[in-house]
Amino acid sequence: MALKEELYYKSPIFIQNILTSLYGKKLMQERYGMGYEEKIKELREKDRTIDYRIEQLERLNAFLLFVQTHTPYYQKLFQEHDIRLPFTSLDQLQTIPVLEKETLRQQNAAFLSNIDAPVRGRTGGTSGKSLQVAFMREDVQERMAHLDYFKELHGFYSGMRRASFTGRTLTAVDQKKPIFWRMNRPLNQLLLSIFHMKEENLPAYIEELNRFRPAALDGTPTAMLEIALYMLKYKIQLDFKLTAIFPTAETVTPEMRRLLEEAFQAPVFDQYGSSEGAPIISECRERKLHLHHETGIIEPYGEGGEVVVTCFTTRGTPLIRYRIGDRMTLSDATCTCGLNGPVIESIDGRGTSYIVSEKRGKVFEGDITTIARELPNSVLRLQVEQYALNQVTLRYIPDEQLFVPKHEKILLREMHKLLGSSMQVTLEPVRQMKQEPNGKTLIVRQSMK
Repeated sequence: MALKEELYYKSPIFIQNILTSLYGKKLMQERYGMGYEEKIKELREKDRTIDYRIEQLERLNAFLLFVQTHTPYYQKLFQEHDIRLPFTSLDQLQTIPVLEKETLRQQNAAFLSNIDAPVRGRTGGTSGKSLQVAFMREDVQERMAHLDYFKELHGFYSGMRRASFTGRTLTAVDQKKPIFWRMNRPLNQLLLSIFHMKEENLPAYIEELNRFRPAALDGTPTAMLEIALYMLKYKIQLDFKLTAIFPTAETVTPEMRRLLEEAFQAPVFDQYGSSEGAPIISECRERKLHLHHETGIIEPYGEGGEVVVTCFTTRGTPLIRYRIGDRMTLSDATCTCGLNGPVIESIDGRGTSYIVSEKRGKVFEGDITTIARELPNSVLRLQVEQYALNQVTLRYIPDEQLFVPKHEKILLREMHKLLGSSMQVTLEPVRQMKQEPNGKTLIVRQSMK
């Protein structure tokens, strides 16, 4: 992986664009196909006057019968807890024990279903744990259909131009030439690096947006906010009209929404998913969040708004009553928009904390969580604390069986990739992370004075 990246970064920019597009073609083949076409047609034509819980129970039973047949972990669990299928009520889901991230990490192989699930995903998540999951192509395409249908409801259709603010390392850390973006032609997508968004570079980003003229923006909202604040400060407007803004990965506060809409002169419509494959939530025209009930079930868990999720589109690595680490406020409200799934009052648990890097500017929590993704589940938890502009400490809890010395070099490499080679990084293995007074364990601690 490191050698491939080194060759990529040393290549001319036009070659990097070709390589980015080749990767985009691979993604396109995974995400679009017969399964996608069938599902999006179904969503467009669906009768939404029927009680969603009927379909949800049918899909739940189909999913549970599948994992009982194909997934070693659940075969054993269902036998131990005398789980009898099919269920006659959604309430019976609560007879299945909650799945902790640590169980998924420790027994990762036992969660892999004995089917063809070639698509792999890695995630750090809000807990800072690195996990690997597998997906069937059919599940990936179904999820893509739901996301594209959500965007269609707001006037954006697959194939239209979009500009995506991404945490992928598109450019070399020390690149000086102000071309901090690459083109994914198969998906008609301009990928903009969020790691060079210092004020002196923002005019170049705005100029490129005006050149490309996307119909929509998506990706990290805190990165979009950097440009929005700059545009408002200097009274700059884009010279084209956006259809919508679709933020991902982080919580969008009312103030962030106001500033984004004021600067870009386009409505913001929020969405929620996860790399593990949580059920999809999206915002309708009435500005209410709806669970796409065809993709899963969300239940309240414990105190503080935490939820557990059961996702029907995770047959490669099934997740049932999974403690994902996010917090939401659930609701019994209804909506006049026409969507008939459950309404979610708010999504409260996606972080926007960041590290300040001299080379990269602000590096946000969502990207910090990816540091351990190249490791074989050998880090239990991580935390980055910043003490000065060029000084951070990476604390991590190593797995006693899986962690080996060379994994330190990988952690250091990933940190420098994110924060720049001039950042002084101290690696600190620990047995447990210090909790905050409110009981939470932060991924990012900002102690810079």
